Amino acid sequence: MRTTPMLPFPQLANIHAVPIPMPGFPDLGTANVYVLGARSLTLIDAGPKYPGSLDFLQGRLQDVGRDLTDVERIIITHGHVDHFGLAAAIRGETGRPVECFVHPEDAWRLSTANLEEDVLSGEALDYMAMVGLPADEVHRIRRRYALIREFCDPLEDFELMEDGDEFMGEGYHLRVIHTPGHSPGNCCLYEGTQQILFSGDHLLKHTTPNPLMEIRRERLRDPDYQSLRVYLDSLEKLTDLEVQYVFPGHGEYFEDLPGIIAAYSAHHAERMERVWQALKRQSRPIYALIGEVFPHVPEDDTLLAISEIMVHLELLVNAERARLVDPGPPALYQAL
Repeated sequence: MRTTPMLPFPQLANIHAVPIPMPGFPDLGTANVYVLGARSLTLIDAGPKYPGSLDFLQGRLQDVGRDLTDVERIIITHGHVDHFGLAAAIRGETGRPVECFVHPEDAWRLSTANLEEDVLSGEALDYMAMVGLPADEVHRIRRRYALIREFCDPLEDFELMEDGDEFMGEGYHLRVIHTPGHSPGNCCLYEGTQQILFSGDHLLKHTTPNPLMEIRRERLRDPDYQSLRVYLDSLEKLTDLEVQYVFPGHGEYFEDLPGIIAAYSAHHAERMERVWQALKRQSRPIYALIGEVFPHVPEDDTLLAISEIMVHLELLVNAERARLVDPGPPALYQAL
């Protein structure tokens, strides 16, 4: 948990950061909304719909002489609730149309149908049986994710953006860079004039983003999608950018883009080795590997830990260092 004050963002012309506090998520600390423009405003992400978060955003806008009624566009880096949760409420405050943009791969996540669906769909329950989750863990995960869905309102009316699309306004010129991995539709936005990379959840300073296991396979463009594989490829897409500041979706900004990319690559290589070593000692259900791979996992992060193990297992199988020996449930893998 962070105990030191958050480093203030740089003071830039027509670009302002609004870090919205996220109580209960100490690893993330804040959900960052970025305000671009002078009179007609573009927001990068909208933050979660916590009690008081809309008033907090309005207050920070007024501090820099702006107002929610000035918002004309919201660019959503990806379709997780802490990034689009307030978008509908912001639209309501303006009293007029506000364009919202998201990548097609994540568009379904914003819909009423998705948010009203049972938190644990049939695919999710099959997945939890496959990894060997006990019934009490399934019940706790159901409660937690039902709570998280309260942090957003659905969006049905939005536009789609693709890799290479551009957005322009007073004092900024953004280019969309599709960087799947954390989610299939995750995008970064690059502002070339001031050399700022708005990284969403693709890059974070104080924690390593999760390349999340995708359970709803029928919604993917690529049936062979593997989140860690595409995440590592997405890191490579950023290596040639001239970047002065990285403005992430959570927590503090940072400056050393090459350093954090190298650190992430080393982290995942080490994590993959740890998964392989745990599997080498004994073939067990995925849930039973958590204690060796992650000695100190908060109970609310069990599903994230399982996802991490699974995405590394996928690459171990690709490299013929592991294989599935029993599809289960629960599934059993063997180190080779």
